[in-house]
Amino acid sequence: MVDISYNIKSLEWNKNFPLYKKCISNSVDQIFKKVKFSSNNEISISFLLTSNSEIKLLNHKYRNKNKPTNVLSFPMNEQIENKNYLGDVVIACEKIIDESSEQNMKKYKYLSKITIHGVLHLLGYKHDTDRQFNKMNSIEKNILKEIYE
Repeated sequence: MVDISYNIKSLEWNKNFPLYKKCISNSVDQIFKKVKFSSNNEISISFLLTSNSEIKLLNHKYRNKNKPTNVLSFPMNEQIENKNYLGDVVIACEKIIDESSEQNMKKYKYLSKITIHGVLHLLGYKHDTDRQFNKMNSIEKNILKEIYE
């Protein structure tokens, strides 16, 4: 089982994604059905659901990129009180809405895609090389397909 905590820092989330918990938790469940990850303890992930302006500050501080992004992942993978705390995933509401429209994808499906992407980073997946990108992209597509088809 995965313990998910949510910290909402933008009122836009409740307005634009009233079913965000269902969407994110379903996406996380599907990830752990498809990706091998062993832990003797309960797995814990924290989601910070925020705005473009706040994620821009975090992106600048931690990645030296002075622009908003759709998702940031902060892996920890530490054992805390009998839980395997994987880390934090930060998602920006406005970016999800804008990018889902640009990609002609329903906003909840895009939220699932970005959730999957962020959690895969917590699990150690990267996309720095073509090979890494192709592997991560394939996993994302397979999980998304499992949820929406």
